[in-house]
Amino acid sequence: MKFAKRIMIIGFMAILFLSFWNSNSVYAIDLKSLDKESTDFLDIGKENAGDLGPVQAAVTKNFMGLGQILTMVGAGVMVAVISYMGIKYLVSPPDKQAALKQQLIGVVVAGIVIFGAYGIWSAILRVVSHF
Repeated sequence: MKFAKRIMIIGFMAILFLSFWNSNSVYAIDLKSLDKESTDFLDIGKENAGDLGPVQAAVTKNFMGLGQILTMVGAGVMVAVISYMGIKYLVSPPDKQAALKQQLIGVVVAGIVIFGAYGIWSAILRVVSHF
């Protein structure tokens, strides 16, 4: 126990020493130039805000096929998993049936995500288009 305390004290002292030994110089910045740079950055963003429409359309068009493929694969997996769980539920004893009901919660959440992907995607696009 004493050995562990000594190691911890030596470690803390080493950290304390190294934190003061490796001090870097800090230089102040002119606040007026910082304010000017930030307002210029915001002005450029406001000027280019109208360009989000074509970008949003291009992203939607390019990812639509991928989304449809993933939804179809997800639907097939959901049918297979629900069929497997149904058969397993029919042939299982009551204690295993209770465990399967608990696993069904995860399957339902996965189904909501898979089939609600379009709603999630459109909600994300609506939020992003406001910025």
